[in-house]
Amino acid sequence: MNWKLKDILMIGIVGVLFSFVFIGANYLGALLTAALTPFGLSPLGYEPIYGVWYMAAIFAAYVIQKKGVGIVAEMIAALIEVLLGSMFGPMVFITGFIQGFGCELGYIVTKYKRFDAFSIVLASIFCAICSYIWEYFMYGYSMYTLPIIVAMIIIRIISAIIFGLIAKLLADGLAKAGVLRGYALGMKQSQIEEME
Repeated sequence: MNWKLKDILMIGIVGVLFSFVFIGANYLGALLTAALTPFGLSPLGYEPIYGVWYMAAIFAAYVIQKKGVGIVAEMIAALIEVLLGSMFGPMVFITGFIQGFGCELGYIVTKYKRFDAFSIVLASIFCAICSYIWEYFMYGYSMYTLPIIVAMIIIRIISAIIFGLIAKLLADGLAKAGVLRGYALGMKQSQIEEME
């Protein structure tokens, strides 16, 4: 893996910070679900914010740029989320692994050679697809009508891309501020600044 202690520390920090975001998203999703229920659209409640749950993997993988980072970041975030009392319980571990695996697939396509907006969009889309396939069977999405199923997939992918790019912007901002100098993203930023 060729990870250093600083990589492990960063993954841990990312996992912990995003676990709090995930808990907040759980409650926001529940509110959206309740608001959409009278219109028969409750299955879409979590979809607009689904990309939030991919942010730990996307952010950590983009900053550190090493294999496996996405999975570990999501698993740490899932662990903390469960310890904080996630309403979804220990099942979050499996979901976190699948989301992290989806992130890794996005970088496998580029053979871990591209860490840019394109690779983040790919990683985000794979996160959405992998999590949707898992939940389709786990939660019985087949009982929904075809328009609802299609809407869920489309909204989830759009959400994944939006929040993936937000994670990129956040990481880029930290790199420009000099906070990530010891990591691959920070080093690339330093090279850009030297050339300017």
